[in-house]
Amino acid sequence: MTSYTIQIWNQSQAAKSYVLFLRQPELTANGGSPQAYTNAWATFPGVTNGGFDRITFDETVYAYWSHPPVGGQMLSGGVMQVSAQTQDTVAFSGGSPTGFTTLTSPGTAQPGSFAIVTGSDFTPASGYVLGMARIAGTPIPVPTTTFPALPNTITNIRPIHTYYVAEGAYAPGEVIDAAQLTASAEIDFTGRPQTTATVIQQANGTFSVTYS
Repeated sequence: MTSYTIQIWNQSQAAKSYVLFLRQPELTANGGSPQAYTNAWATFPGVTNGGFDRITFDETVYAYWSHPPVGGQMLSGGVMQVSAQTQDTVAFSGGSPTGFTTLTSPGTAQPGSFAIVTGSDFTPASGYVLGMARIAGTPIPVPTTTFPALPNTITNIRPIHTYYVAEGAYAPGEVIDAAQLTASAEIDFTGRPQTTATVIQQANGTFSVTYS
C-alpha cells in the first residue's frame, strides 16, 4: 500500500498550531443522510516560525465507535480495520460487551464503501458514536468523521481521501467546525504520481501546496 507524507512549513512570522482533517465521507443510513461531524485527525501544536512538522500515512481505514463524548472529545471506544474495496460490513453491539462483534469481508456495503450495522440492543439515549478512523501520530486510530449511533440502522460510509490543513489548536479526535476555519489548504493525491505534499503558510496567512 502506498505511503503518503504531508509536511507543514510555517513561514507566517509567528508560532502557530495546525490541524489536519479529512473531507467527510459520503454517508447513507437506511436511505437517508445522517448528521456527521468532522474530527481533528493529526495535530501540530506550537510550530515555530520557520519550523516544520510532518505526518506519513497510508489509506488504511477503520470503523470506529465511542462511548458518549465529553466536551467534544472521544475518550474511549474501539476500532476495526475495514476495506471499502471489499465492501466490508461490521456489526455493532450496544449491549454488553459493547463494541464491534463481527466483520464480514467481502461484505454487502455499497460499492466503494464499508458499512456499520446496528441492532436493537441500545437506544439513541445511550449516546454512542460511530464513524471512520485513520492512523495518525499514534498506533491507535483517530476518528476523522463521527455521527450519532442509531439502532436498527445500516450506515454505508464511502471514504474520500482528500485532506485539509488549517490553523487551530485541537486535540486528536476533537470535533471541529470546519466551516468556521478562515483559511485552509486542500491536499488531494488522486491521480498524482507524487506522494508528498508540502503545505506552506505565508506571512499573509494564506497557504500554498506543492507536490513532490
